[in-house]
Amino acid sequence: MYAMKCLVTGSTGFLGTNLVHQLVAQGWDVRASGFRGTAKHLEGLPIEFVRADITNRAEVEGLVDGCEIVFHVAGDTSFWKKQFDLQRRINVGGTTNIAQACLAKGVRRLIHTSTHDVLGHDQTRTLITEQTGAFNFDGLGYNYGETKADADSLLRRFEADLDLDVVFIYPGFMCGPFDFTLQLGGVFFELRDNKLPGSPPGGSSFCHVTEVAKAHIAAAEVGRRGEGYTCSGHNMTYHRWFELMAEAIGAKPPARVLPGWALTGYGYAAEAWSLVSKKAPDMNPGQARYMNRFQYMDCSKAISELDYVIPPANVIIADSVRWYRENGYEL
Repeated sequence: MYAMKCLVTGSTGFLGTNLVHQLVAQGWDVRASGFRGTAKHLEGLPIEFVRADITNRAEVEGLVDGCEIVFHVAGDTSFWKKQFDLQRRINVGGTTNIAQACLAKGVRRLIHTSTHDVLGHDQTRTLITEQTGAFNFDGLGYNYGETKADADSLLRRFEADLDLDVVFIYPGFMCGPFDFTLQLGGVFFELRDNKLPGSPPGGSSFCHVTEVAKAHIAAAEVGRRGEGYTCSGHNMTYHRWFELMAEAIGAKPPARVLPGWALTGYGYAAEAWSLVSKKAPDMNPGQARYMNRFQYMDCSKAISELDYVIPPANVIIADSVRWYRENGYEL
């Protein structure tokens, strides 16, 4: 296979960095872009790196030009209320710019990194599929989920009405190497320092970021146009996953599962303090309400069509720990 030219937006993020590494390993010709964040973990790779703002349509057209495949990974995951307008401009407006540029520049296929949040939650813990899922986090103040759901709907209109070839990937809660942004990985350090008072009362679907990155590449090569693929994995409570994380680093697990009202109350307090500190809160009410829900996912479609792999939970967590230790983090 000849080296296809591709663009990866959001390459300075957790998933984006992993995807760039996997593309290079598989022989792709990669243009990687990022607006914020460090490109430190892309240094030395044979790629073209470009700083660009996806909310700027002119910049986006230049980014896309000459690419056959676009992996649109960029997104704002903030839960700081002060940033909500910017989050919408990035997650919805930026996605619009990417889609329009793909049409204008004749891109063969757009792989859109969505989220399993778009498929909703089910408090009975019934497994959610791409067919049965529907966004139902409305009214919680969960702005990230709302913007991603809107971006998903937008791209489906582009696919149906404007003949844009789009494939959707719905990742779950990712663990693994290159989590320098301390997403789920930040819990390791709270556990290490015994600063985690308890676990959220809900549950989610946990997966290996490297396998999610590989699924993006498979989606570009063999995914079916217009289809969505859930790439999550181990369905369990946050409390159980945090116990496994604690065990991997020899730390004490969280002592309790927090009541939903307590977590939501903390979200309000953290948001209020952010008005004084002028710093992003580590939780807000919408995020707290989100983590009170259960999102147990069925990945059989991705396994069947994209050869998606779900490693054992202890392997996923061990790979995270190994990366931190090899990169100078004290765990």
